[in-house]
Amino acid sequence: MKRGWGVFVVLVVLASLLWGEYGNQLRAMAERGDLNAEDSRHFFPPQDPTADAIFSAARAHLARLTVVAEEAPGLPAQGLQEPSSEPQSVAAIVDARAAVEPLELGDRSWLLSLYLPGAFPAQTPPPLVKIETGVAAAVDRLWEQLPASRRTAEGAARLRFKLDLLRGPERPFPFDGGFRGVALDKGLDGIVLRHPKRGVAYFPPSWGVEQESFQKKRRKYNSLPRRGIHGRARRLAREHLGWTKAETRSAAFAAFRSWSWVEASWGGGPALPLARANTDAPEPVAEVLRKRIDLAADYLKRETASDGRLTYDYKASWDRDVGGYNILRHAGTGYSMFQAYRLSGDEELYQAASRAADFFQRQMREDDDHPGEYFVVWKRRRAKLGGIGLGLCMLVEQAKARPGSVSPRRLEGMARHIERMQNPDGSFESFFNYDDRRPSIRKSIYYSGEAILGLVRLHQLTGDPHWLKIAVKGADYLVNKRWVSLGLRIYIPPDAWLLQALEEMDRVAPDERRSEYAFAIGEVIAGMKLMDPERTPPDLLGGGLSGLQRLPHAATAGSFGEALTAAARLEARRRPDQDRFLTFALRNARFQLRNQYMEENSYYLPNPERSLGGFRMSPDYGEVRNDHVQHNLSGLFGLLDILDPEAPDIGLQLPEGQRVALPSAGRSQP
Repeated sequence: MKRGWGVFVVLVVLASLLWGEYGNQLRAMAERGDLNAEDSRHFFPPQDPTADAIFSAARAHLARLTVVAEEAPGLPAQGLQEPSSEPQSVAAIVDARAAVEPLELGDRSWLLSLYLPGAFPAQTPPPLVKIETGVAAAVDRLWEQLPASRRTAEGAARLRFKLDLLRGPERPFPFDGGFRGVALDKGLDGIVLRHPKRGVAYFPPSWGVEQESFQKKRRKYNSLPRRGIHGRARRLAREHLGWTKAETRSAAFAAFRSWSWVEASWGGGPALPLARANTDAPEPVAEVLRKRIDLAADYLKRETASDGRLTYDYKASWDRDVGGYNILRHAGTGYSMFQAYRLSGDEELYQAASRAADFFQRQMREDDDHPGEYFVVWKRRRAKLGGIGLGLCMLVEQAKARPGSVSPRRLEGMARHIERMQNPDGSFESFFNYDDRRPSIRKSIYYSGEAILGLVRLHQLTGDPHWLKIAVKGADYLVNKRWVSLGLRIYIPPDAWLLQALEEMDRVAPDERRSEYAFAIGEVIAGMKLMDPERTPPDLLGGGLSGLQRLPHAATAGSFGEALTAAARLEARRRPDQDRFLTFALRNARFQLRNQYMEENSYYLPNPERSLGGFRMSPDYGEVRNDHVQHNLSGLFGLLDILDPEAPDIGLQLPEGQRVALPSAGRSQP
């Protein structure tokens, strides 16, 4: 009996300790959840005539300011609010402009901010004011915060206004940011600081997404974690409002929510609703997919240098190319560029893709021990099986896009290398040991699928059954033997490349076990994503699972989109009465579209023109890597193949009269 009481006491103590540590977090999360439930009627703000009226009034007054700035650069903006005592020429200019009609804003509180690319260093928050004595006065205050060199007609044509309508009660929370930040819904909750002497400082909800993190010592970029939002709000109050550190620490904190709108384009336009600093995305219908694929291809075209090297890692929120390179991802990117060319026929795109393909081939080396066989390596790093597999996909895609453009000998040499990397049981070695490099025992999850897809695509181009045979042998190992013990399957990886290979293999070599394994991969991938519209915020539906601190990854939406669309094509053949994977693919695609930089959602970037068409890492992190764009482009291309009968076939099998003959067609490895 005493022992039982002792266990009970220990459990009570443990429960008390855990509640003391995590109870406040749970309460804060429950409070936030209740607020979201109450707020679920509208996620994106409804159209509000007042927002359009404020933007129109702001533009009208801005036009007056720019004229005066051109004619009398010494006249302060505030001078336009009083009867003019300036020289008659300036007064005539002012009088020639219709006065801004006062707006009746009632008891609603509005914040007006101004975004002008390049006006301030990257990650500087935009000028922001509360509209208190009229729109014109608010615009004056914003105008005066711009550098003098930007207070011009050209500057006005480049800027955009943004509005936040404060709504609902504020929620007080403690100094530490609301229990490690979990009290805040990132991008939906803002922070207001109140100090008895300093007044009020606002950190609007969208800034939680617009602001990012950079660790200078480690040169590491990332999104701003939720737990860091309160600290960023205090820092900005110090740096931009002149508050002292002590004042920011003693200020009262509260969370607030707002409806947000931004002008539709640079230089003006109707009010576009925002949520988490993003506009809503259209449904992924064929017309939309074609446009977005073209924009993604244009981004890659712009980021391809004259020697064929691609911009690898562009930080859009900082307007920085931070370097680094990965030749495997280069190959995948070139592959997607040729896909887009097959859709658009854009000659400039083909030339850029061709330069990228040539760059890749310059990194290839001939195997000294097996002349005529080729592997690829970047700066004497490891020679990856996946690199030559995706390189083969790229060159096959080029040959499909423009017959005769690729050397058959080169294609065969790459395929022969893949064949040599295959073990007798069908498995592949992940790395090729060249120049007496120390062997690696590491096994990549994905390289085999990339190599198999390359061989399947080569079979589509040549019709040679030899390459299909090698691909089938590799696929059967992965399906029947990898991570299988005592007849039990231990693990199914989210192998998007393999799923694509299995779908296209099923067209010419159907097999029930392979198709069921492909569907199993699709289920694993769908299970890693937010696919339930009843439980997921609308803007995150289709996103990947993520931790508490950051918003879901969008980069994986691309590769998983390639997989889900492949599963949907297989489903249409194997399970014609079902549309489970097509539904998943459509939800995933809309999340992809939400995270492609467009004019509408790039208003806060320092160089929006460069970012246009790129796909970011996540809604709160503007890393645009070339493989992010590749996967998203290819995923949308695969979905278009399903939705539009006129679109190119992603797994095009060339008819007999158009096939490419390789030098040793039909012969086995020497």
